[in-house]
Amino acid sequence: MTRLSLIAPALALLLAAPLAVSQQASPAQPAPVAKAQPMPRHAAAPMDHAMHRRFMERGHGMGAMADLRSLERLYREAGRDREMTAIYQDVLAKSQDPRLRTYAYHQLARLQARPANIDQAAATLRKSLTENLANEAKMRAERERMRTQRAATMTQ
Repeated sequence: MTRLSLIAPALALLLAAPLAVSQQASPAQPAPVAKAQPMPRHAAAPMDHAMHRRFMERGHGMGAMADLRSLERLYREAGRDREMTAIYQDVLAKSQDPRLRTYAYHQLARLQARPANIDQAAATLRKSLTENLANEAKMRAERERMRTQRAATMTQ
């Protein structure tokens, strides 16, 4: 027998084996398909991409966040990204959403650090940190209040 005459049956066996196994196994549930997140067309810091992805996964970012990202891209393409400073400050003045505020603080600090004004950028990030810690303490206190309230109703 020649080598070619041995390869053809072996190849047929390799191709048929998965079909035989799949017919014997019980039908499996199809694996959930993960939604592909489109990557932004502009180049941004890795932290920006991760933060943007978290916003999109949680259902945020469709309103003000999407508008901010679009404005950032337009201003960057026009070479006027320093003008975003006023927009971020406006968002901080108007928004109460902690995630949007954190994003605005981080982007503002990035712009402030660019011309080597590290002190101003650090002050902005410290302000963001203080605000986030205060929000976390409020949420923790609220959870504790609800926990004690639930415990009191269960003992009655």
